[in-house]
Amino acid sequence: MTEYLLYPGCVASVRELGYEMSTRAVFKRLGADLVGRDDFNCCMPACLVHSVDYVKGLALTGRNLAIAEEEGLPLLTLCSSCFGNLSRAKYLLDSSRELREGVNRELAKVGREYRGKVKVQHVVTALYEDFTLETLMNLSVDPLHGLKAAPFYGCHLFLPQRYAGFDDAEFPEKLGHLIEVTGAESVDYHEKSSCCIGCGSFFGKVSEEASLKLAEVILDDVKRSGADAVVATCPFCMMQLEVGQMKLREEKGKEYGLPVLHYVDVLGLAMGLKPDELGLGLRRVDPGPLLERLGR
Repeated sequence: MTEYLLYPGCVASVRELGYEMSTRAVFKRLGADLVGRDDFNCCMPACLVHSVDYVKGLALTGRNLAIAEEEGLPLLTLCSSCFGNLSRAKYLLDSSRELREGVNRELAKVGREYRGKVKVQHVVTALYEDFTLETLMNLSVDPLHGLKAAPFYGCHLFLPQRYAGFDDAEFPEKLGHLIEVTGAESVDYHEKSSCCIGCGSFFGKVSEEASLKLAEVILDDVKRSGADAVVATCPFCMMQLEVGQMKLREEKGKEYGLPVLHYVDVLGLAMGLKPDELGLGLRRVDPGPLLERLGR
């Protein structure tokens, strides 16, 4: 059995619980075991502790990597931001002896050490690399013919490319391929790799206003593309594009009616899992009409 050490993060396990439910259901169907630990800390985005003490900030991220090494398992993240931060830390620690020694001096205070052996994965990278498109296609026994899905890549899953090592930094396409193996159509549109300022929207009024403007640009483009739904890779993006629809309806009277799904939701439906098993009843934008049209 394939095993991963699950790093749930904060947004997915609290604000996007349906996504975690969906991930667990899909990986169980794939025969993969998601092992839990209850002593992880925040992935520490570089805008937090790093700005005060770079080594200590990196050590806090490195502590999570060290825990995964203790388990001897790949570290699987639900959140693209977590994936980016953990991948960045691994890259920096593997590339700089000085940084690694400094971080390990901090980790030694709590009885831990980073050795450079852990592999950092995201739900989507694991599905693409460990299970392959062919396997996922063969498991899609109830294909989603008739669904036009707009892939929303966000940014942390593949940027910076030297950290993430997944997909093309300028013209990402792997999420589109993953969508197509489920029988759905992947709809191309201009804003598919734009930033939604997911985590930045928490930092005051200016960021909130900027994130809403970006959400409007993205959602307008999705609507023009003729897509039935947005398919994202990150819980921050899901939250932003759902809450953005709610705010734009209240403030501007704009009605999008676009369900925002994670890729595992789409894959799970194609694998024959029920909407309730995937937590789709917890979505802010009701996917019910779309599911009914698809016979789900």
